[in-house]
Amino acid sequence: MANILIGTCGWTDRALLTSGWYPPGHRDTEGRLRHYATRFPLVEADSPYYALPTARTTTHWAERTPDGFRFDVKAHSLLTGHPTRLSALPEDLREH
Repeated sequence: MANILIGTCGWTDRALLTSGWYPPGHRDTEGRLRHYATRFPLVEADSPYYALPTARTTTHWAERTPDGFRFDVKAHSLLTGHPTRLSALPEDLREH
């Protein structure tokens, strides 16, 4: 039997931020992700669609979540056939 994991489309979703779902002390980026990961085993990271995350950013994501937590990473717009802003690409790729 397959495992089905349930999560949301991000830990910074406006509805989550304004709903009061995050307890006091968990309002910064780190606190929100840590709290989210105690409630769900999976989250969609949609920010990579708009710009490639740095190694530092993805390392922080991994450090702030428990072993086994999963990130469903949305593909960059360049890979999906959607229009891509030049500024969304790393500087060393913009000429190409």
